[in-house]
Amino acid sequence: MPAAALVAMYVGEDPARARALRSAQPGGPAPRWEIADTSVAGLRAVRQSDPDIVIVDGEVDDVPALCREIRAAAPSAVVLLLAEDAPPPPGVDGVISWALLRNGLPGNVLGALAEVAAVARTPGNRVTGLTAQEIAVLECAARGMTAEETAAELGLTPAAARSALRTAKTKLRASSRAHAVALAIRAGLFPP
Repeated sequence: MPAAALVAMYVGEDPARARALRSAQPGGPAPRWEIADTSVAGLRAVRQSDPDIVIVDGEVDDVPALCREIRAAAPSAVVLLLAEDAPPPPGVDGVISWALLRNGLPGNVLGALAEVAAVARTPGNRVTGLTAQEIAVLECAARGMTAEETAAELGLTPAAARSALRTAKTKLRASSRAHAVALAIRAGLFPP
């Protein structure tokens, strides 16, 4: 199974900047880009999308307040400011130069951002949506149990056990069973 796609989100209202970000090609797989404006609905979209990277347009009104709201909406995302030589406000992880982006952001920069997001991102937000059954199935998977063994232990059918594991992997955006188990252990859902 391929690795989960990086989810990147632009928060702003400049179509040219959104297009420039979408056209930047990473060295690896391209991220799935989403766009949100600075409204309440836009912040709701950030929360629902649970992006890995959020790039905030430095031209919007009240950048520090917007960045605080985005950090609250997506606490595990890497938040970057798209601006010209501006120091990042509190809660922002860095700045991307608009001049660099306008002149063709090198693909390796976006690839590096993807690596930063993968390392820096905590699974906290993703694990809160798991059901008790999905957590129990992940714990059985951590102990090396098959779907049939998991089903017998939890009083499920093997199909239900496999379905719960698939759903947990999807919610965690995990690329494999082992990846899902590792994320759950890292989040403290059960002991290693």
